This record gives sequence, structure tokens and C-alpha cells, in this order.
Amino acid sequence: MRRRAKVVGVVLQIPEPFAILADRIRRHYDPNFGLIGPHVTILPPRSVRLARLQVLQEVRRIAHITPELTLSLGPIRTFLPVMPVVFASVGRGAASLIRLHRRLGGGALRGAESFPYVPHLTLGQGLEAGRLRRALALSRALFRRSSPIFWRADSLIVVERQSDTVWTPLPAIRLNSARRALGNRQGFRSSTRPSRR
Repeated sequence: MRRRAKVVGVVLQIPEPFAILADRIRRHYDPNFGLIGPHVTILPPRSVRLARLQVLQEVRRIAHITPELTLSLGPIRTFLPVMPVVFASVGRGAASLIRLHRRLGGGALRGAESFPYVPHLTLGQGLEAGRLRRALALSRALFRRSSPIFWRADSLIVVERQSDTVWTPLPAIRLNSARRALGNRQGFRSSTRPSRR
């Protein structure tokens, strides 16, 4: 009997106080504000014909060889003209996240992706021109006032879609803390609170 497909993704949580800052913007400009907390997507949602245990085993396998890293948020940007999205780019650690994305998406969790992977924190999306300009201005003003945003990523979170409006976060999967020294030179940290709010 063929297994029913499920939709899963892998994310990193943005820790407080940066999550609070991001939500000040997302509350008004991100239609997913009530569905999932502020996060950096590592593996965009994809349909897989795997049991939940198999998904978790694959993510654990990759996490075991991935060191904790230091991440930072960089300049506020948009994906215009391709998509009306405002986001905080990832500065330090971006190359490590791209490698992690490649590893996670290269095996059992392989799936179609509509766009090239760009590590980022979404602040607003699906915005018409006027709202996009306001979201961009607010994001730049708020993030400019905060001190440099650095944090350590120590775990990944698999999220599983239950319906169009509900994503369930599964237990956090730790990255390899024994390889922390290597991670400090490359860049990464996590927690995720994807949730239904």
C-alpha cells in the first residue's frame, strides 16, 4: 500500500528579543503571522511519502554532522520584482545555512522548490506597492535601532502541515554541539516556535 504524502519543512526559530521585534512588523504585514512564529526556513515545505519517524531520522542524521553556528541578521531587503516580500537577510552564517539546505534537500527529503534558496526572516509578504513601501520603511527603522542581531543556532525544528491553517512543530533536533568550535568559524543557532496563534 502506497504511503500518503505529507507536507513538511525545516526551520530555525528566531529567539527573543528579536522575535518580538520581527512580530511588531509581521503582525501588520505578514498573513502567516497567526500560523507560525518568526523563523528562518532551512528546507521549504515539500510533499514527502515518508512516515514522520523517517522524516525525523533524516533530519537527525544531518543535524548530527552539522555544528552549532552563529547567525546574524543583515540588511532589510525585498524580493521585488519577483515577489512582494520584505525580509531581513541573514548575514553571518548564510553560507552555512545554504550548505545545510543542500544537505537536507539532497536525500530522502528531496523536493521541488519554486525559487533558489535564500536564507532570510520574512517580515511581510503578499503586499501591494503602498503597503510594501510602509513595511520596508518600518522594518528598516526598527532593525536599525536594535543592536547587532547575533544568536547561536543549536537545533532544527521539523514542521508538519495539518491543514491550510495549522502547522505542527515537532520536537527540536539538536545540532552537533561537540563541533561548536568549527561552527563559530562558519556561522549558525536556533529554537523554533512555529505555532498556531
